[in-house]
Amino acid sequence: MRGDDTSLFEDLLTHDHPAGDRAAAEADGAATAPVAPAGRRQWLVLVGAVVLLLGSLAGGVAAVRAAVGGEDPGTPVAWRDAVVDGSSVTVTWDASPCADEGVTSVEESADEVVLVVREVPRPALCSSPGQVRQTTVELDEPVGDRTLVDGSTAAR
Repeated sequence: MRGDDTSLFEDLLTHDHPAGDRAAAEADGAATAPVAPAGRRQWLVLVGAVVLLLGSLAGGVAAVRAAVGGEDPGTPVAWRDAVVDGSSVTVTWDASPCADEGVTSVEESADEVVLVVREVPRPALCSSPGQVRQTTVELDEPVGDRTLVDGSTAAR
């Protein structure tokens, strides 16, 4: 880096000779000369600034999207093979190869326990076969005499 107090990008913004050749250009009577080649460090700083700007924009968009729309809880899917162990319930479902597990919710009442398993579609092409997945939820109280209901049949 030069010893004077010039900007890191001065060579990019001016049409003068670099500092060492400026006196020679003035002695020859040339008011302006070709742009001096930018240094590697200048380009790295410029590229770094652009990357930081794009990253900040992407983070801002994600934050606004989460604040306004919230996370997608997913689409309800049918489950089977419920295994009740005290106050925990484990269910199995055939998962789509093109989706991730979403939010699993439980609504408890005195008569029933409604369990909704959800999947969130992935925006990608996929051709792999589906897979069997399981999830376990903890209830406030044991199932007991209450009916365990698959909430995918009635959108709740």
